[in-house]
Amino acid sequence: MTTNQNGRDGDENPEEALPPSPSQQLLRERLKAYENMYGSLDDHYSRRTGSSQFAPLSDLRALESDFRRLGVYDSNPRQQPLRDQRGSNQFPLNGGDRGINEYFNPSYFHSQTEQAQINLERMWFRKDNLVNGYHAYKSSNYGSYGRGNSGMSFRSPYFDHCEVPFPQSNNHNSGNQSRWSYSHGYVPRTHDLFNMNNSRATDNTLPRAKNRVDSVELQNLIAEGSRDTIDQIFDELISHVCELMTDPFGHQVFQKLMEKCTNEQITRVLEIFIQQPNQFVRICGDMHGTRAIQDLIRCLSSEEQISHFMVTICHAALLLSKSTNANDVIMFCFSHFSPSQTNGLLQMIVQNCYQIAIDHYGSCLLQQCIGKSCQEIREPLIREIIANAMNLCVNRYGNYVVQYVLELENFQVAAALSRYLSGNYVQLSCDKFGSHAVQKCLESRQFNSRMIINELLTDIDSLLVNPYGNYVIQTAWVVSQNDMRSELLYHINRNHPLLRCNRYGRKVLEKLNLWT
Repeated sequence: MTTNQNGRDGDENPEEALPPSPSQQLLRERLKAYENMYGSLDDHYSRRTGSSQFAPLSDLRALESDFRRLGVYDSNPRQQPLRDQRGSNQFPLNGGDRGINEYFNPSYFHSQTEQAQINLERMWFRKDNLVNGYHAYKSSNYGSYGRGNSGMSFRSPYFDHCEVPFPQSNNHNSGNQSRWSYSHGYVPRTHDLFNMNNSRATDNTLPRAKNRVDSVELQNLIAEGSRDTIDQIFDELISHVCELMTDPFGHQVFQKLMEKCTNEQITRVLEIFIQQPNQFVRICGDMHGTRAIQDLIRCLSSEEQISHFMVTICHAALLLSKSTNANDVIMFCFSHFSPSQTNGLLQMIVQNCYQIAIDHYGSCLLQQCIGKSCQEIREPLIREIIANAMNLCVNRYGNYVVQYVLELENFQVAAALSRYLSGNYVQLSCDKFGSHAVQKCLESRQFNSRMIINELLTDIDSLLVNPYGNYVIQTAWVVSQNDMRSELLYHINRNHPLLRCNRYGRKVLEKLNLWT
């Protein structure tokens, strides 16, 4: 190609031989409009500076460069993207120097955005799999929702990765929405924590039943679930039923499950207790297990089930009677079943009445059985207590059982008890616990207090200075009348010098106002 050497004005620019691009055509049209408003560029700059500083072609290139910095390159002006807070936008995203024109090329930027969007969706698809795998829902030791062992919480992905790294597409509401596009919203996803179709969920049914929050959800699922769902939950928990019944939250799940179980499933639970009687005793003695057992009793419907349960509880009746929580199970059986169904349990208690009566919790059980049970249960127990009255009166717990029988104010019972205690009042009065029983006999209207006082007068000298007998004499003085009180006063005055020198005798004188 030849060039003209006569100067700049004669130069032939190769670029002018090429057809103008759309952007150059746009620039020329704008320059033409500019010249129409202000005249030629040479005149414009001459008026400002006095001389022309730029040639027309140089002005074109300078303005084109300025417009490029503003993002005007083609017929569709695009503003330069804002600077990302995490890094500079001066280089292509995938590395390498592609040049400023290529970087701001709309097709290049669009392709990069789509690729980044796909990568982001893939990343959240993997994270979503973790959530579906129940890692995110696995509770901590404090037993509540939140950040699980996977280190993720139920938040929008933007909260974990700062702001959105790339502009999102505007077609989220369109029919071609991405299958993972719901993860880009601010509303957290909701999952069925107890979807029984998930094998991992069924493996973790027991831990969830023992969790404070999850147990409530599981109870709701049992209450509203289908028969297949309930059966699947039952199959998961049946092998852990003993552990479940004694858990602070698991026993509530067990109670709800028993309400939905079939007769065959309830029989399976009974078989566990029949095969493991020690576990049955332990559960009945637990503060949560006793409630679970009572709910199981409510669900027993067939005679075969009731019979199997009563056989199990009869074998453990002695152990159960000595536990405050297990006592409730025995009492519930007497109130829930008929006398014919509980006859075997009653016989076991009667046969071991003395051993039960001398126990702290056993004595409470007998008092409840006597006071709250029907006559068929009460009468055999009272007969057995009267037969062992002498030994029970000198026991720290058994004497309360005897006193409770006296408080029934039944003349026949009082008469039968008086026959067993007659001739032993002095001996009982010198005992720490027996003295309480004698005092109760003196105060009872069903007893002949005169007969008791006459027996006490046979050894009144020792009773006046006895640590426990002096209280019996004080009670005898209160309940005595006329001649019996005169008899007591005579013996007290006779021993007055001795009583003044004895610490227990002085209590008698002070109580009766006979110190002077």
